[in-house]
Amino acid sequence: MQAEEIAKALGNAKKVNGNWVASCPVPGHGRGNGDKNPSLSISETSDGKTLFHCHGGCDQGTVFSVIRERGLLPELEARPEPLALIKPITAVTRQLEQEWHYTDEEGVTLYIKQRYKTTDAKGKDYKLIKVDEAGRRHATLGDARIVPYKLPELRDAISKGRYVYLTEGEKAADAVISLGSVATTSHAGSGTWPDAITEYFAGANVVILPDNDAPGWKYAKKAAAKILPVAKSVRVIDLGGEALGDDAFEWIYSQGKTRTDLADLVKGQAPITSEQEVHAPERLKEKPATEAAPSAETIPVTIPDAPKEQPKRTLKLESWDDIKDEPVEWLIHKVLPKKGFAALYGPPGSFKSFIALDLAAAIARSQPWMGQDSSPSDNGAIIYIAGEGHGGIGARIKACRIHHGIDNGARIYVLRHQVNLRSSADDINTLMLSIAQLQEDRGFVIDLIVIDTLARAFGGGNENSSEDMGAFITSCGHLQQVFAAALLVIHHSGKDQAKGLRGHSSLLGAVDTELELLRFDDQPRGVVTISKQKDGEDGVRYGFEMVEIDIDEPGKNGLGLDEPRKSLAVNPSDGDALARSDEAKKVGLNRSGKGKKQQIAVQALRDVINAKGTHWKVSVGVRKCAKVEQWRDEFAKKMGNDEAGSDAFRAAWRRVRSDSGRPSDVKIEGDWAWIEQFEEKTDEYFRPGRMVESCDES
Repeated sequence: MQAEEIAKALGNAKKVNGNWVASCPVPGHGRGNGDKNPSLSISETSDGKTLFHCHGGCDQGTVFSVIRERGLLPELEARPEPLALIKPITAVTRQLEQEWHYTDEEGVTLYIKQRYKTTDAKGKDYKLIKVDEAGRRHATLGDARIVPYKLPELRDAISKGRYVYLTEGEKAADAVISLGSVATTSHAGSGTWPDAITEYFAGANVVILPDNDAPGWKYAKKAAAKILPVAKSVRVIDLGGEALGDDAFEWIYSQGKTRTDLADLVKGQAPITSEQEVHAPERLKEKPATEAAPSAETIPVTIPDAPKEQPKRTLKLESWDDIKDEPVEWLIHKVLPKKGFAALYGPPGSFKSFIALDLAAAIARSQPWMGQDSSPSDNGAIIYIAGEGHGGIGARIKACRIHHGIDNGARIYVLRHQVNLRSSADDINTLMLSIAQLQEDRGFVIDLIVIDTLARAFGGGNENSSEDMGAFITSCGHLQQVFAAALLVIHHSGKDQAKGLRGHSSLLGAVDTELELLRFDDQPRGVVTISKQKDGEDGVRYGFEMVEIDIDEPGKNGLGLDEPRKSLAVNPSDGDALARSDEAKKVGLNRSGKGKKQQIAVQALRDVINAKGTHWKVSVGVRKCAKVEQWRDEFAKKMGNDEAGSDAFRAAWRRVRSDSGRPSDVKIEGDWAWIEQFEEKTDEYFRPGRMVESCDES
């Protein structure tokens, strides 16, 4: 409606200076007496909009509302509420699935790559966190030193001329490692190649295994360009793949390929001399648009049949009159029940892995363990999941075989691969598929599954969380149920060893059998105590001692100038071990709690000074000293060979050497260490006339 029409409809309309005026229709105008002297200006804009202004001071919005109510203005389009236009943000949850540690040459963790399962469309996410010298984790990668994955193994392979397999990610690398080969990758994935890691491939025989997709081959070409100038040789192997994006993990675990299959591929592939020789297979190249798909008219449409109704699952309910008393069946008499859930635990350095291997070897050979008969199935086998991968597992197995005279053919199968049994359905299903395939191929049943350790199979979860521990227990129960096997999990004791198993109490409630390890601080001996036996006697103890085994083959060291490699094996010990256990409990040796490692370190220094010490002039005078390196070796020996190469040992050694972690009477100066007020076993070392050496540089 035009301004003139509106003005005339409101009354007292007249035109003033080209604009119309009329009476303001607001009821309260003029204190409720109406607008007798027209004071409402009405004008039009060039685009046809009508404007109003009441010179009597009426509210603009009120003026518009009243005029609209009289039908003098067109209805406005409905506008949605501003907040209605804002789409709600769906919270994305993240669950830690896996951790991969990137270490220095000595195996000390520098940073960690974490994989999370997410609820968004992507489905996964990654995070990098720095680990400082004290073992503290930081929220970001920061200034961490960048290295390739499995650096110690990479360096060892280069020194021995072995092939090094380069994959696009850690999961694929771990799969190759599970075959007994050496594999590495970069924390950055296919996105980029960190220049900082190129130098570590100097002199290496590198075999690149691209993922089965275009980005994978693009990454392979990029990696080859970086490595070629420094490597001894570079090969690029096409593993094929049943699906786009498949990598070495699927090639090994889905297609069942072996180390021999991988070696055959390498032998058939010549080294490349330029990255320009790296080409994606024809199957991965993009099709022309005209060949992309048939038209809608030619696509056959198949209407699936309606899904058949699945039979409903029922549970068998029995009368208690029909339930008979069934005697307990034992894998190891009165120690490990068949189809039972057991935990073997103790503090670091208490020989847990050695005891577990010894126990498994006894079952596999149908031989007694600690004097108790074993009763495996006629065609029974044992699965040993070594979560720490390679480490020292090979040496321990060899020592066990030499010590017990075990010939080839023992049905023990080792998985040198970390699996997440807490939260990764993929890992759990893959593990079950692998075991089932092994069963089918070899035609045997599974008597025992050993998980070494819980921490390595926990996927970075919180051991003190009832939810996380419950998920792990459920997975273990599923493995037991599917394979009708006993399951033994190796675990650590808590900071307060008197409280038993580390983590949430639901684990103790779930296990049928709990085996506690006590190691005596002064020597490699100890006791295994059955601290819980649901269907048997608690408190039964078995003494053991560790014996050194030479694991090098005769003549392997040539002239014999090198020290032969040694590992440990388990021997049952006599009643003296049990007596020591009683004494240890009286004086608290196995319940020392805080400071236990410091006590071990002091005893190690005392022993090495007595055995190898020499009088040396230091800043405070002449003291009987030992080399710090000798002290470290003795400390490692007392901590147990299964701890000497671990991050935990290195962290303990750093604390012992630090001013804050070292007892006040232990002194370090340069390469020497001594104990103030040290009491020698004999004064033979410091007799009159003996030459005293000095460490003064002058």
